[in-house]
Amino acid sequence: MIIWDAPKQYNNKLKEIAKLCGIREDITSYVSRHTFATTLKSKNVDIAKISESLGHADIGVTKAYLKKFENSELDKLDELL
Repeated sequence: MIIWDAPKQYNNKLKEIAKLCGIREDITSYVSRHTFATTLKSKNVDIAKISESLGHADIGVTKAYLKKFENSELDKLDELL
């Protein structure tokens, strides 16, 4: 029986896309979600909307998710985009 490992395949495709784009950093679903969320935060998008877009049931999860990054780290991530 073959079990389809969606997260693994998704991450492999992200790595292929990064390579095609000349991105040397290791891109994963984790990195892409954080980049998405922190970019929205830096654009002053309401945290409730960010939370909803990430599929978080509790806005507290999103706040904790975003708190891990300081503003200087957000700036570095934005430069990658």
